[in-house]
Order: sequence, then structure tokens, then C-alpha cells
Amino acid sequence: MQLCEFQDVAAFDELMEGWIDLLRRSSVDSPFLRPSWLRIWWEHFGEGELHLLTFDEEGRLIGIAPLRRIARDGRWILETFGEEVTDYLDLPVESGREEEVAHALLAWLASPAAPEWDSLILWNIREDSPMYPIWPMVATAYGLMVRAESLTVCPVLPLPATWEAYLQMLGGKDRHELRRKMRRVEALESVRWYILQEDRPEVGEAIEIFLDLMAASNPEKADFLNERVRAFFRQVIHQGLQEGWARLSFIEIDGKKAATYLDFDYRNQIWLYNAGLNPRFAGLSPGVVLLAYLIRQAIEQGKRVFDFLRGDEPYKFRFGAREVPLYRIVISRPEGSGSATRSG
Repeated sequence: MQLCEFQDVAAFDELMEGWIDLLRRSSVDSPFLRPSWLRIWWEHFGEGELHLLTFDEEGRLIGIAPLRRIARDGRWILETFGEEVTDYLDLPVESGREEEVAHALLAWLASPAAPEWDSLILWNIREDSPMYPIWPMVATAYGLMVRAESLTVCPVLPLPATWEAYLQMLGGKDRHELRRKMRRVEALESVRWYILQEDRPEVGEAIEIFLDLMAASNPEKADFLNERVRAFFRQVIHQGLQEGWARLSFIEIDGKKAATYLDFDYRNQIWLYNAGLNPRFAGLSPGVVLLAYLIRQAIEQGKRVFDFLRGDEPYKFRFGAREVPLYRIVISRPEGSGSATRSG
């Protein structure tokens, strides 16, 4: 297995074809690991040094480790990047080759070729990732310390074959409330909902409305949506629409946009990324109704999973989701070692 290192952001585009092919062969494929997502993140938030590592075998990509090196609290940190706006992070690795790539990465860190480092941080790793149980075993072989730190959960909803079967999955009270809210909205004279899935001329205005409704939802979102974050959202939504996996949905009441979602239709599942609500219509629960429509459509389309992504907000569980724990893996040199343990 050959390791190559890239430190120029142009590598995201140069590697794109092989990277996308690798994701298809990986068990952790997600929109957040696509080269376009990480490149856009780097353009808006990137600090420190880029260290993009590839692992290939006879010209075939086996794994990729997108890392950055940054000084933090007097220590050199190597880490996966994007955690602020990226729900899942992992190393794209061909299924069945995870242990080999983990060994190759740590062998590189233990070699003179690696930059100075104190800790390797792997952010936002799902508990069911095939890499999750491998890191402690491999790190120990290199004399390194490793710990898994709980971050949050990602509620995930396995979808049944029919809408009625889904409703029966809910608790009696939640099922009754969902039906009641849907009937109340559907009884209004002027209601429509729709999804934008292409990067058409009107999308620019739709993105601004999405961002404004997101900010109007609560003060925390308003504070989060500074101009740099808004610029990231604008670019990544356009890119996702061009590549065919991003979607913007809206529900309108009396000609006014009452609620909106940004989600990703990717790998036969829906990934619910963020939402916005017009406070004027809060009493009608348009966000709940629009979400029900999205789940029903996903079932009708034969999707396997509806992923609510990061965060333990109660509404996700009222819709029947189950917890998937999310961790960060911290691999560190022993205190006072002075340099990475040379082994392997």
C-alpha cells in the first residue's frame, strides 16, 4: 500500500473521481465525506495546514485521511475537519481494509515523514462505524494512548414499507398528535408543499429564504448564522443541488413560506440537515407537518432510513427515531515522549 500526501486544496478536485469511487466502496459514505463538501468547508473555515493523505494499491484508492494540523493550547493537533457544520466524519476506506489503513496511517505518524504532532483527533465517529473498534487495538500497537469521548447522538429512523406501518411504530399519543396536526393544516384553503432538487435560477432566492427562516427559528440559530456560515451554506447547497443530492423543501400557507428543510437524498436514505420556521405560523406546527410529508414520501420511494443527524432534540424521538451514539477518538503520544513512538 502506497501513501501519498497532498497539502494543496486543489487536491480535492484532482482526486474527485477516485474519491467518489472509493466512497461507493466504503461503508461510511455520506454527503459530508464527499470531496466537494470538504473543499467548500476548507474554503470558508480552513485554518492550519492541510494534510490530505491517500492510500492506494496499484493505482486504486483504498483509503483517504483528510486531516489538518493546527496549534491548540500549546500542542500540535492533527484532526479530521468540518465538525462545526458536519454531522458525520470518518475516514473513507474500502470495506474490509479498515485495519490496514489504520495501521498505515499510524505508521506514517510514527515516521520521520510526518509533521510534529501531539494528538490525532477523529471527530464525529458513529458507534457503528467499522473503524470505531479498530483504533484502540491499532493505537496500542504503536505505544499510543487512545480514548473515545462521547459527543452526542444522531437519532436514526429505519423506515418500514408503508406509511400506515410507520404510524403504527409511533406511540399512541404521538400518532394521534401527528394525525391531528396534519388534518388541521390540510383543512386550510391554501396550503402547498414542494421540493427543489435542481440548481435553477430561483434557487438563489430560495436559499436566502431558507437561511432567514432558519435564523427566525430561535436565537441560537440566529447567532450561529453569521456571514461566514451563511456563505458556506449558500455554496454547499448550490453544489449539492448540482451534484444531485441536496434538497430544499417548503410548505406554504396562504402564499407565505411557513417552514423549510434542507435535507440530502443520498444512498437510498434521507439525511435531515437543518430547518427553518416562520414564527407567524408556529401555532399550526408547519414544521411537523412538512417533516411528516418528507417521511411519507421517503417511505413511498422505498428509502431505507430517515436520518435526523446530530442532536437529541425531543421531536426526533417523537417521530420514532432511535439513538446512534457519536464519538470523537483521541489518539495521543504518551506525556513526555517528545516525539511519536517509532514502530511498525
